[in-house]
Parts: sequence; structure tokens; C-alpha cells
Amino acid sequence: MIRRFAGVDGKLVELVKPKLEIGTRRRAPSKILYGENIYRNQALDLDENLFTPIEQTFCPIYPQLADNDTIPSLEGKAGAALIDWIASLLVRTQLHSFLPPVHAKLPTQFGKLIFALAPKSILNIARIQLFEHYQDLLSRPQFVWKVRSYYEDEFLVLTDYPVFQTLGDRPVVIVPLSKHRVLIGGDAKNLDDWQLPIDRMNLVLAAYADRSVFCADKAVLEVMVNDLLGNNPELNSAWCEDARLPFCGFLHGLKNQEYPVNIDLSKWMDELKNSFGDSIIPPDLQAKRAAVCLHL
Repeated sequence: MIRRFAGVDGKLVELVKPKLEIGTRRRAPSKILYGENIYRNQALDLDENLFTPIEQTFCPIYPQLADNDTIPSLEGKAGAALIDWIASLLVRTQLHSFLPPVHAKLPTQFGKLIFALAPKSILNIARIQLFEHYQDLLSRPQFVWKVRSYYEDEFLVLTDYPVFQTLGDRPVVIVPLSKHRVLIGGDAKNLDDWQLPIDRMNLVLAAYADRSVFCADKAVLEVMVNDLLGNNPELNSAWCEDARLPFCGFLHGLKNQEYPVNIDLSKWMDELKNSFGDSIIPPDLQAKRAAVCLHL
């Protein structure tokens, strides 16, 4: 995936978002986007056991989407492999390491106790549940997918949050496939609004990054820094301020947020999924997942 965003020399330039500094050296894909596996515990390496096989299944399908001049229609096992790959990437970001403490703020002593005793185990249970929610949501019949391709002299960025879901009641999932192509999924009524020109798409990708943004062309990052600093009069200054923060300011906004006493996250997820049509997952599997759902 990273190699598809590199330049003709096989390397990329890094923008360190917290400092808005651009690196002076071009870096090879093997030298970036690697870090400590914060999810591994004594019992399980979830990324290795669950997500690596998913990546291996999708691997031969990836070039069809990223490289072919004609976009294929993926159905059956190929379509399922794509959905599983996207769902797995959505829960691999470090953003999810912050979610159990957020849940632990809910008024349940059980949630606080179990997270205190086994934080990584609970984190991985939460990630499995969220992965399954994404599998269900992204495969619903009214969750539509479109491909946006850019010209050869236009370069998409890749970040340390490479595949992400926007915030809000009608989420959009952004999946960069190569430096010239991105896959966009969501409500069909909203997708036209996300057929963005290259500079705006790159700004959105950068906004949802944690700390690193990579591109084949240094000039793209230089324009991005100017925009994030608020020097573009066409951009909202408040949005630019959020965009400079990790994950577009999501964690910053949670600091002082109060939670309703009777919040039901599972019910909210079910309502969101149902708004995109009926599930294609067999009912017996849905029942099994509901039975093991852990409410913190």
C-alpha cells in the first residue's frame, strides 16, 4: 500500500503535523508507518492473528482496484475481502487506544473495574466488536462506494491514519488506494460532496492524521502547510485549527464532554446500520455477536 504512494524514486517525504515541519530527506516505504504494537497482550496479538490473514486475502485483489484503468465490480468473496480489509484498517489506528478510558467514564462500576484489571484485553474485545460493526455497516445495501481518480500530475497523501471514517450521523469512509486514486463510501446523497479536488482531499486526509503525512511530491506538503496555518482565505479558520490536531481534534473535543446517564452505544450503532438497509450477515451470526457484546 505504501509503495503505491511513493514517487518514481520509490520514496516519500514526511510532514510532521504537530510541528508543521517537512522532512529534508526522502524515505523508503520500509522505513515509515511502523511502531510499537500497543494492542498486543500476554494472551493475544490481535493484529497478527485476525488482521494479517485478512490483509493476505485482500492482497491479490488490491491491484485490481488501485492499478487497473477500468475499475472492477467486486462481488462475492472479492467484495467481502475488500470490506474486511477496510474494517480491519479502521480499528488498527492508535485512536482506538483512547476509547476504553472514554467508555470507562460511563456510570458503571463494572466497566471501570474490568478496564483497570485488563486494559489491553478489554481494548481488543472492543476492537473486535467494532470491527464486526464495521463489517456489517460497510456491507449494507445502501452504503454506496465510488472511486475518485486523479490526474498523473496530482498526488494524494498517505497518513498514519490511512483509512478513516468521518464524524457525524451520516459517516463517510475514505480509503486512499494509490497516489492517484481514492475509494469513498457512504450515503449516496452525500458522496457527490466528497468528489473533492486533489488539494481539498489531501487537506481532509491530513486533518484526520495523528502526526505523520507522507507524499511523493514535497510541493504538495508545502501547499498543505500554508493552508493548515490558516493562510488560505477560502478555508474556515476554526476548521484549520482542528485539522492541525491529531484526528481532526476528536480527542481534544472529548476532554470535557459529559456523557448521558443512559447512553446506549450499541443501540446507536444498530440504528446507524439500519439506516443503510437490512444486514446481509446471516441472522445466526448476528445473534452470536450480540450475545458476546460487552457493554462498558
